Amino acid sequence: MAAIVALLRPQTVLSKFVSGSGSWAVQYPNYGQPSFALMLEGSCWLALESNEPFLMEPGDYVLMPATPGFRMGSDLEALERPTMRIAEATPAREVRHGIQEDEAAVRMLGGYFVFDPTNAPLLVGLLPAVVHIKADDPGAERLTWIARAIGEESSTQRAGGDAILTRLVEVMLIEALRWRPVHEDAAAPLGGLLAGLADVRMAKALRLIHEDVARRWTIEGLADELGMSRAAFAARFMQVMGVPPMEYVLRWRMALAKDMLWHDGLSLGEVAHGIGYQSASAFSAAFSRSVGVSPSAFARAGRVDALPTTQNQTGA
Repeated sequence: MAAIVALLRPQTVLSKFVSGSGSWAVQYPNYGQPSFALMLEGSCWLALESNEPFLMEPGDYVLMPATPGFRMGSDLEALERPTMRIAEATPAREVRHGIQEDEAAVRMLGGYFVFDPTNAPLLVGLLPAVVHIKADDPGAERLTWIARAIGEESSTQRAGGDAILTRLVEVMLIEALRWRPVHEDAAAPLGGLLAGLADVRMAKALRLIHEDVARRWTIEGLADELGMSRAAFAARFMQVMGVPPMEYVLRWRMALAKDMLWHDGLSLGEVAHGIGYQSASAFSAAFSRSVGVSPSAFARAGRVDALPTTQNQTGA
């Protein structure tokens, strides 16, 4: 999980308090960037896009790796007639919903940050739309402490604050993404990377791939490492991860290659060797097929969003 978070390179954290009083509900359009929320006092309902709403109670934590459109409100009746709002990633001490004059019945800490666009579309696609960790879940206390620390650090202008916030968000993501649901009414079932990490055998396969990406992996080789037949391993990996094993190996190699080219400035030969290709030409051909642009063009690009892509990398 640490290797995945390292490729996402989270940064630029902004947090604010959100409160509400009386009967209220708001609706936000797709934001696209990651966000989190920690419920401090009271409770409210949260519904992602057209999904069924779930209740957030004191101590609950929510992480949305690519914040979709959502509704949030004091009660289910109000949730049916929300007020449209726009998510603003701008400094504000507190955002109040509902009756402005009354004492807040609901208060939470919300935060936004960004992932490095080099690999965000690939990796976020392997994460669940929402991670809902309830107050009595294992690990919830650590996440509460980290979220509060982010809130305190982002509200001050002390030296080294950006570096501290980046580290806190990295730890928060690792903690959140290694969580396993213990409640049957979890907001969303495990899928993708979380499901893979929760499955003992698939977690071992992922660890092998991540730790030795340059190895000439085959389905047979991975299956042998896990003590499974080729067919059983391939079927199980596809069922849990949603992609065939060798497709995942390719995606992981390309993610590492893009990170090396974009951030480390390595030569094509060095990158090719680092991720298991026998020659720069073989790597270049594979990269061009997978990414849609040659590694040389990718490395020369002044900005990632200048590259051809069919995915929204900037959010709404």
